[in-house]
Amino acid sequence: MCTWEYIDLVKTKFEVELFPVEMNRSFLYRFKKKLGLSAYEDYVVTGYEGRLTEIIAKKKIDYVFLNLSNTITFSAIIKKIAPSVKVILCSHGNESGDFLHEIVLHKKLQGLKEIAARYNLGKMLTKESSFRKYVDVVLTVSEVEAEIEKWLGAEKVYMVPRVIRGNRVVHNPVKGRIGFFGDLSHAPNYYGISKICQALKERNVSEIELRLVSSQEDTARLLEKKFPFLTYLGYLDDELLHKEVASWAFCLNPVFYYSRGVSTKLGKALGMGVPVITSRKGMRGYKWAEGEVLTCETPEQMADLVLKHATHIEDAVFYRDEIGKVQASSPRLGDIMNDVYRLIESNS
Repeated sequence: MCTWEYIDLVKTKFEVELFPVEMNRSFLYRFKKKLGLSAYEDYVVTGYEGRLTEIIAKKKIDYVFLNLSNTITFSAIIKKIAPSVKVILCSHGNESGDFLHEIVLHKKLQGLKEIAARYNLGKMLTKESSFRKYVDVVLTVSEVEAEIEKWLGAEKVYMVPRVIRGNRVVHNPVKGRIGFFGDLSHAPNYYGISKICQALKERNVSEIELRLVSSQEDTARLLEKKFPFLTYLGYLDDELLHKEVASWAFCLNPVFYYSRGVSTKLGKALGMGVPVITSRKGMRGYKWAEGEVLTCETPEQMADLVLKHATHIEDAVFYRDEIGKVQASSPRLGDIMNDVYRLIESNS
């Protein structure tokens, strides 16, 4: 779920007035950020009190939607200005989630920085919990984060399922050709594609070609050098990407640990109408009533599914037709917003 998808959702019920805010540019903030000591200090909230007071009164605003979890610091000042205004947090995922992975899983912070980061993680969690009392409803993008929000103290939580926007390609799969597109500078993407490549390498993949689309050339070239079945295609715009994906027997969505947000790659692949092999963690935030998608838990299981299905065109065609059912039975914005509105106005 991205910013514009939240805006599209809210527009189905309300007239939207955008209130842009700028990031904190102070030297102290930048210094603390570099050291990993900044916890929800991205905005100088008090600098907007006057403008917020004016616009809430002038426009007679009854609902304020906060975009991104780090804007929750505005909730306290909004409730101070206008206690009756309903504040809804449109979360893309909590800051603490990915920060935890940086410390433990990816070990990006070492030595004194790691000690400071562990302290800061506690500070983040404390702030996340303390600001929930100023928020009427929290919207999340996955079931996992909905439960985390309840643990943090949010009283009303609603998971906004992904809306699959159709932009179907003419699927003409090549036997044994699979693919992945994504930002390799995003840790979960790099971790996922590395793990699936390693799992494929440990198996007989003589008939498999993995096509990689990404703008991170240096990283991709290292993977290409390490795994002979991988072909790096560089960055492709939407038109070229659609042409390329149309030739894949299956598109891979290798997400093997929970990070903030959802896998937008899955939504894009489903929208193109191509068959997908995805981890179950990569499916968080998605719902549909009909249609089968190949799923797994581990890189090894995904590699086995690739070997079982990607070399059989009839399997690719079958699961492509299943994606059509997924598209047709996925949620719609208007229905979602009706549910959200009822929750906002409810007494429990």
